Amino acid sequence: MEKLKTFLKKFKWYLIGGTVLLLGIILVITLFVKNHKINVEDDVQVSFHGYEKSGTAEITDKSYDKVMNKLYIRALKQSNFKNKEIIRMIENNEDEDIEEENLNYDELQQMRHASKIMDNVNFNIYNNENLSNGDKVKVQLKLEKGTSKEFKLKAKEFTKEFKVHGLKKPKELSAKDLIEGFNPKFTGVNGSGSLNLITKDAPKNLSNLSLSNYEFTVPNNGNLKNGDSIKLTIPQDLIDDINNNGSSSFKGKKTYTIEANDLPELNKLENISETLDRNNKLIKDEYNSSKYTKYKTENIDNYYKVDYDVSSDDYFDDDKEEGEKVSPASKIEPTKITLITAVKVTRTSEYNDPDVYYNYKGYKNYNLENNRLVKDDTTEEVSTSSDEDSMNDLHDELTSDDYKKL
Repeated sequence: MEKLKTFLKKFKWYLIGGTVLLLGIILVITLFVKNHKINVEDDVQVSFHGYEKSGTAEITDKSYDKVMNKLYIRALKQSNFKNKEIIRMIENNEDEDIEEENLNYDELQQMRHASKIMDNVNFNIYNNENLSNGDKVKVQLKLEKGTSKEFKLKAKEFTKEFKVHGLKKPKELSAKDLIEGFNPKFTGVNGSGSLNLITKDAPKNLSNLSLSNYEFTVPNNGNLKNGDSIKLTIPQDLIDDINNNGSSSFKGKKTYTIEANDLPELNKLENISETLDRNNKLIKDEYNSSKYTKYKTENIDNYYKVDYDVSSDDYFDDDKEEGEKVSPASKIEPTKITLITAVKVTRTSEYNDPDVYYNYKGYKNYNLENNRLVKDDTTEEVSTSSDEDSMNDLHDELTSDDYKKL
């Protein structure tokens, strides 16, 4: 005991000094930790997407969450929040699982205080659109100026640059690429053919464009015959949208010429004779002689008209000089054929002079399938609304309604 007293007496000031020094170190460490500005600059990662000249950049979700969680934890500590379990959940990005009913009043107030601190934090990426490889984007962490000390986050502000890389080169598309990509198909019959553009096989780079909104002018559409050369011009609005699309760019001339083909000859269809026989039966049934009235009929000509659905009387543009407007579509509408026979009718009776007039009989809405005319539930009889006094008058009536001689 005497030795201990002697030791304490001899080294008292050393012990006091050491204790004071230790307390000082603890105080300095505490103040350093409390006032230390957190630095999250090295946690930032940026990803690049898209194509040259239209690329984009964004802070990756993982790094954004990591940065914001670190900053929020710093704000909580500044607000004297000490619930280690909640802090652990935030560190593990499990903040959505935090249930406020499990927190006491002081903790809720501290979290609200931390949220107000975070309201003064701006963490964003800049110059992140219309990028090309080699460009630079900036990520900044800024604190609102003029914020009171109570609500100012203790974090190190920074501006960090990232060099753009990995953007793809846009695919160049020509008029030929576009037209052939629309897989042009001709429907109808020879002399009354029409061009169809199909979107199914269009270039994949254009998948985000509404291709059916663009109109191609097809001169003489609806009256095409095999061997016709058709000069197609790519619509300017489509060219503009391709160039603004990012994944592609238009190059070369705006025009491309294709040739009409594969249009069948109507008068050489497999069942054309039996189809015309149906017209003859209609005529025979209509003009069946009786005891008092006699009919004599003479077939003059056969006429046809091509439509593309049951109610397509207005399918073709009335402005023949401008030509038909054709928009790419997802499928080809069925080709409908109307086939009629013009007939001269002589009616005689016992008490009247012979009466001669002209009209027609036939069917509309045959489907043109596999080189045949096929009836379905839309196929129905068609006839003239009034008789004509001459074949010329009947012919004029038919041609004005887009009929053509077979």
